[in-house]
Amino acid sequence: MSYEFLFIALMAISVFSSLTVEAVKKLLNEKGVKYAPNLLAAIVSVVFTVAACVCYIIFAGEIVTAKVIVEIIVLAFLSFLTATVGYDKVIQAIAQIKRE
Repeated sequence: MSYEFLFIALMAISVFSSLTVEAVKKLLNEKGVKYAPNLLAAIVSVVFTVAACVCYIIFAGEIVTAKVIVEIIVLAFLSFLTATVGYDKVIQAIAQIKRE
């Protein structure tokens, strides 16, 4: 996979993962369901990462090698980190800007 794809995929997956996790968390909170937010973020980010990488592999005709598998794992981990930490930090930054 090209580095350009990895960076664009990380950005897109992070945005979609963060927004999806927050939406699911709000739905679960309204229903009164107990859940582990970090586990939810991990599942969503891994699903989005695998789906995006499978689509890329199919459309680009990429050969699956050990390097590609490692790239997918790293991309899933980084998207998990941004899904768990990123959304809260963005909301915090917006709140700080509004106060000033």
